[in-house]
Amino acid sequence: MSKHERIVLITGGGSGIGLACARHFLAAGDRVYLAGRREETLRMAQDELRDTGTVRVHAIDLRDPQAANELVATVWKETGALDVLVNNAGVFLPAGLLKADEENASAQLETNLLAPWRLLKAAATRSIEAGRGLQVTNVLSVAALRAFPGTGWYAASKAGLKALMDAARGELRGKGVRITNVYPGMTETPIWQQRMEDTSALMDADTVGRHIFEASATDQRLLVEDLVLRPINGDN
Repeated sequence: MSKHERIVLITGGGSGIGLACARHFLAAGDRVYLAGRREETLRMAQDELRDTGTVRVHAIDLRDPQAANELVATVWKETGALDVLVNNAGVFLPAGLLKADEENASAQLETNLLAPWRLLKAAATRSIEAGRGLQVTNVLSVAALRAFPGTGWYAASKAGLKALMDAARGELRGKGVRITNVYPGMTETPIWQQRMEDTSALMDADTVGRHIFEASATDQRLLVEDLVLRPINGDN
């Protein structure tokens, strides 16, 4: 590992914002691990990024309570470090609250709330024990700040993660763990490309990824606690 190289773990890293983040970390000379559920998607991302730096992929279902420990342990075993954790994996299953079922609610809570908490817990515990610093960047959503009709459980999972990470930031101050929450509005990613014919008014995923990277690479005397990114004309 070079003197300035950081070890970066990005969940939901095979496409969209996660893949965009990977490009920027790699351009800075960091070593990147991409995690997600679909191995084919991850392998395609790895092939795309191969010439830009060191990329490893790990297919895993973060809804499994043991997945976070397994993932963090793998990174530490292979590198002896984890410097940046980007909690980007998420699932968006829009449904009115009277129509949403238990499976809809559970899938979003498990992926959007419990998995990032488990990853924070696993990564921070190892970093504190090793006396190393850790930057945790959580990709939430403007839905965490304002719930839109039809997004109740998604918004609840993201708002819950905001509250959890706000509490964790206070608990972990002085222990080398820095926590940043990023709230993107509608971004041109597979989630929206599948739902909209015209995505020209949405934010570009690469630009969002650059801002997430920059928020994770600030001077150690400064912490970006919250970063809200919105399309210029607002969210529909």
